[in-house]
Amino acid sequence: MSNPQIDTKKWYNKWWVLLIILFIVAGLSNAVKKDEPTATQQSQSEPKQDAKEEPKEIVKQEPKKTSKEEAKEAPVKAEAIPQKVEVKETVSIKPVDQAAFKQYASNITGRTFIKSISVKDNKGSIDFYGTYSDYKKGNPSSLIKKEEYEDYFNTGKEIQKILVGESARLLRQFPDLSAISIVLPFDGKTYSIDLDRSSLNNFLGYKIESLSTEDRSWNDKFSDPYIYDKSNRQKFFDTFVKIN
Repeated sequence: MSNPQIDTKKWYNKWWVLLIILFIVAGLSNAVKKDEPTATQQSQSEPKQDAKEEPKEIVKQEPKKTSKEEAKEAPVKAEAIPQKVEVKETVSIKPVDQAAFKQYASNITGRTFIKSISVKDNKGSIDFYGTYSDYKKGNPSSLIKKEEYEDYFNTGKEIQKILVGESARLLRQFPDLSAISIVLPFDGKTYSIDLDRSSLNNFLGYKIESLSTEDRSWNDKFSDPYIYDKSNRQKFFDTFVKIN
């Protein structure tokens, strides 16, 4: 019996076919290895995370301090309390012009009811009529009625403005004036101020004679804050005015 013969003509028995198959298998294995990333490639390809995905630090907010706690820790600030400044005065030996003083003083607030104006030893003096009847005796031709006279002074506002504002105004206008006295009787009471320049300047902290209407320093530093501001006007009034 004869041995079977291998058909070398079949394609898979050819050596070069086997060689091609080996190359294909080798190529596939290499492709698989390339598809599997190494540890280094994995670490490089993975997105970077802050601090290796450690949880972010949570900032703890301290509870808000109460006003009492803040007051304990905060430095104590001194309140801006007005300080009396002693202003050095130079006593003038130059006499005040009486005519100029009388002319100026006859135009101050409440001038209609002024009884007399005088200057002696550089001290000015202004007296108001004490009653409507006294006023009519000194001004018999006046058309002002009693009700108008009483209404003018009745609220007390004009009395304050005269004693506070006009005393300072006269000391500002006449630098040689050493003091001013104003007496205003009304409704059974006598309101009076006897104000010297030194006391006024020390109260204000500056020299009243340094103010001027031209640069509005009179308005800004005295007229607005002391004549027209009710609170400061009352403070000035209580400091220097006497009521009998």
